[in-house]
Amino acid sequence: MQISSRRQFLKAVGLAGFTLAAAACVPVPEVSTDTAAASEEPVELSLWGWWDTRMDHYRSVAGQFAGQNGRITVDVDAMAGGDPEKVLSALAAGAGPNMLKMPDLLTMHQMREENLLLEFPEDIFPLSWFEEAYPLFDTETNGRYVLPTGSTCALLMYNKSMFEEAGLDPQSPPTTWNDFTTVAKALTQKDGSGAISRAGFALTLEWPVLNQIYQLGGNVIHNSGDEQTSLMTSPEVNEAFTYIADLARTHEVWHPSLPAQEAVGKGRAAMTEEQTWAIREFSITYPDMYPNIGYSHPPTPTGAPDPLFGYKNTVTSISALTGRPENEAETWQFMEYLYKDGGKEAYRALCLLSTLAPERADLMSDPALMELPGLRKAAEVNPWERSYGAVSYRAAAVLHQVLHLIVNEGRTVAAALEYGETEIQTIIDEGLAKYWV
Repeated sequence: MQISSRRQFLKAVGLAGFTLAAAACVPVPEVSTDTAAASEEPVELSLWGWWDTRMDHYRSVAGQFAGQNGRITVDVDAMAGGDPEKVLSALAAGAGPNMLKMPDLLTMHQMREENLLLEFPEDIFPLSWFEEAYPLFDTETNGRYVLPTGSTCALLMYNKSMFEEAGLDPQSPPTTWNDFTTVAKALTQKDGSGAISRAGFALTLEWPVLNQIYQLGGNVIHNSGDEQTSLMTSPEVNEAFTYIADLARTHEVWHPSLPAQEAVGKGRAAMTEEQTWAIREFSITYPDMYPNIGYSHPPTPTGAPDPLFGYKNTVTSISALTGRPENEAETWQFMEYLYKDGGKEAYRALCLLSTLAPERADLMSDPALMELPGLRKAAEVNPWERSYGAVSYRAAAVLHQVLHLIVNEGRTVAAALEYGETEIQTIIDEGLAKYWV
C-alpha cells in the first residue's frame, strides 16, 4: 500500500465520522474464577492494524517479546485496506482484538467516548514516565489511551537546482514571508501567453493556510471550557488568507492547479510547504528529483517561530481495547515491552518508513534518523509546531473552499471568511470538534 492509500483511508474515516454506535454494545465477558489457576496457561493476544509493511515492524516486536516470554504470543493481523468496520463488527460480537493500531487521534477519542479503550495503568506508565518518555505529547487533551509513533511536521521543501539556476543560494532558503515572496517571484517562469509554466510555489492539499494562521498566533477555533466558537473571521485568519491568496492574485507565483509535492516532484514548482510524509513520496515516486530537494523550516512573518512554525499531524500507535478482561494483564505486559525498551528499534524503523519526526525522547537525536536531512530538520521544528488534534477532515475542506472562493471565484477575503465562519461553526455544533486544540 502506498502512502497515498494510507492518507485516503484516514480521510475516509474522518469524513464518515467513524460511527461507533454498533460497537457501544460490546459484551464484556465475565472474569473467570479460574484465572489465577490458569495464569500459567499459554495466552495468544491479537493486534490489528493496516498497511502490512508497517505491521511487519510490530510483528518483529511481537516475535522478540514471545522469545522472552514463551507463555504469551501476539498475533499481528494486517487488515486489508484498513477497513474500520471490521474492527467495529468484531468488537460488537465480542471477538475483537486485544490491541489496535489507532488510525488517528479523532478515532481514538471517538472510541474512548464509547468505552472501547483501556486507560494506560499508572503503576506501569506513571505520569512522570509519560512526561519523560514522550515530552511533546499532549496527555492533558488526549488522555492516556495511546501514544504517538511520531509526527509529520510541516517543512519548506524546495528544488536546490532551480535555486542555483535562478542565482539563489540553495543553502539559504527564505525564512520570512517577505523573503519567500521575493524568492518565489525569482523562481517563477511563464510561457509566451503569460501562463505559469513553472510556479515558484505550490500549495499543500492537506490544511492550506493553517501554517500561516498558527504563525500569526491565531487559530481556526476558540476553546473556552466546554464552549467552542469559530475564529474564521478573526484578524489573524484574515491576514493569513490574504497573504496566501495574494501570492496567486497579485504576485502570480502559484496556481491552484498545481498540487504540492506532485508539482515539485514533476519539476512544475520550485517550492512547497508540505508534511514530512512527502519526503518518502519524493524518494519513491520521483527518485530523479529526490536528491535535489532541500528542507528548511516554514517561513514565518519574522523568520522565527513566533509563536510557531506551523502545524503537525500526530501519527498514533497502539491502543489496548476493552472486551477482553481475561487477558488484560498479558496485554499490558506486551504494551509495556512495546512502548519501553523492547519497541525502540521498531519505532526507529517506523519513523524511517513514514518519514516521521520521532516523539520518543530516546529517539529524538538518534543518529540513524538524524542522518536523513528531512528528518533532521523535522526534529528541529517539531517542538515548535502544533498538532491540530482530533478534528473532522471537513474542517480542512472548509479551508480549501474558502481559498477557492477567493482565488478562483474572485470573492473578497472577508466575504469568503464569512462563509468559512458558518461552516466551521456547523462542525462545532455537530460535536465534531470537541478535541480540536
